[in-house]
Amino acid sequence: MQRLARWTWAAIVGLPLLIGASALAEPAEPPPPGRAEAEAVLDEVVRLAGHGDLTRLCESDVVFPGTCRWLVDGARDAGWAPGADRPEVVGTTLASRRTLILHLRGTRADGSAFTSDFAVDRDADRVRGTTPVYWSGVRVPG
Repeated sequence: MQRLARWTWAAIVGLPLLIGASALAEPAEPPPPGRAEAEAVLDEVVRLAGHGDLTRLCESDVVFPGTCRWLVDGARDAGWAPGADRPEVVGTTLASRRTLILHLRGTRADGSAFTSDFAVDRDADRVRGTTPVYWSGVRVPG
């Protein structure tokens, strides 16, 4: 009987503690994208842009399709198109626990130079670009 009382007492005290501790434990947040992962996203974006497939670019695996279309329209209105060469990555900034910014320098199709930020975000299961229109000169605060 005493053994049953001890187990009952342990269950009464221990179970709520276990439930409370598990409720407080947050799932591990994935690490921010690494530079190699971010550059792989950039490479795919450069490939799509190089084919002139800007609609598909904004429909691809980007975080903000509406922002992408807005940047494409702005670049098009300014007469800017992506150059033939991949832009140079001149630096990186970790903007948040899930966002890495590649700082780019390159040349547009008309020969004009640009600098821009190419932000890459990691959500639960993938790495995606947030500012894929790299030739627009977009800047990301961070």
